[in-house]
Amino acid sequence: MKKTILLIIVMACGLISAHAMAQKFPSYYPAEFPETGIIDAVNIGVGKILIDDSAYRVSPTAVVRSLSSKEDSMARLRVGANVGFKSRGGVIIEFWLLPASYDR
Repeated sequence: MKKTILLIIVMACGLISAHAMAQKFPSYYPAEFPETGIIDAVNIGVGKILIDDSAYRVSPTAVVRSLSSKEDSMARLRVGANVGFKSRGGVIIEFWLLPASYDR
């Protein structure tokens, strides 16, 4: 019985640690994202994006950040992508690409 309880405790700690590690981001990612969502439609050519059924304009100077690069390409913004973003007055100025498993 004691071994079973110990095993359950060890497994629970492992799951908690795995979740915490899965949510760890590079230093250029914020501790909390101002907004998050899934991209529904994107047309960077005209500076528009739809995230969780909300329309935004994209600033021509907007920055895209990914897990592998502090400054990535706008081409990485694709339908279905999970993103964190910062906007001002309906205009997005910064994106952070998030893993599909990110728990919003």
